[in-house]
Amino acid sequence: MEVISTIQETRIKVQEWKKQGLNIGFVPTMGALHVGHESLIKKARQECAKVIVSIFVNPIQFGPNEDYNRYPRQLENDTEICANNGVDLIFAPTVGEMYPEKEHLTKVCPPEFFQNKLCGKSRPGHFDGVATVVLKLFNIIQPDKAYFGQKDAQQLIIIKKICRDLSFPTEIISCHIIRDTDGLACSSRNAYLSAEARQKALSLFKTLKKIEELYFSGLNSKDENFDLAKKYLDPGVELEYLEANDLNTFETLDTIKSNTLIDIAARVDKVRLIDNIVIK
Repeated sequence: MEVISTIQETRIKVQEWKKQGLNIGFVPTMGALHVGHESLIKKARQECAKVIVSIFVNPIQFGPNEDYNRYPRQLENDTEICANNGVDLIFAPTVGEMYPEKEHLTKVCPPEFFQNKLCGKSRPGHFDGVATVVLKLFNIIQPDKAYFGQKDAQQLIIIKKICRDLSFPTEIISCHIIRDTDGLACSSRNAYLSAEARQKALSLFKTLKKIEELYFSGLNSKDENFDLAKKYLDPGVELEYLEANDLNTFETLDTIKSNTLIDIAARVDKVRLIDNIVIK
């Protein structure tokens, strides 16, 4: 396995593989890898001849009062995880390598309809930063397939949208949310949680499961369903949003139905967490 920090060296390696007719699977990450990331890598390893993982904490997707400087960086540990999971190349650039002209940077701006809800409502500019870095990485690596977790559902929907609109040939593979044994969705930010905060955080998934249970018992009114389900949230959880959206169109729904995405975001002891389920 190689660890490369420059765009030029990465492109040379990719071109070598392409000339050999090898297909490339790509897992973009911000590092602090956990079992959720490992599941993406394993899926790529099963389906592709070569696997590339990027490790880059992307400054342009963080707001001025967010946790960019605090975000966990552990390249040595991430390298070990990648090696153990059969990764062929880690692309770990610096900010200067990715954005040499950061002050006047060209950005990719997804449609406002997809940004002005859920995480985008409280994080203005976040998905411009996500879209920009993902498409830049696609340009550098030119993967045949790219793997994203369903936990970041809005991100996944936006990336699929921009790839369709801009005719990117990369196939976007959606992978299931990986949860710890207690039900908490795996996230790099879970490392911030104390044992007490983690117990509070478990109530996010319990609330989602209650919504699902109420729906299958016949309660499909979003407001009525959510009012009952929110009683399962721990009092120490600061709810940011709880929403229902059509998984295909991303329209906000008043009535829960098949193929509805139920999204939740909340702060637990100042740590921002997200989770979701899809009503089948």
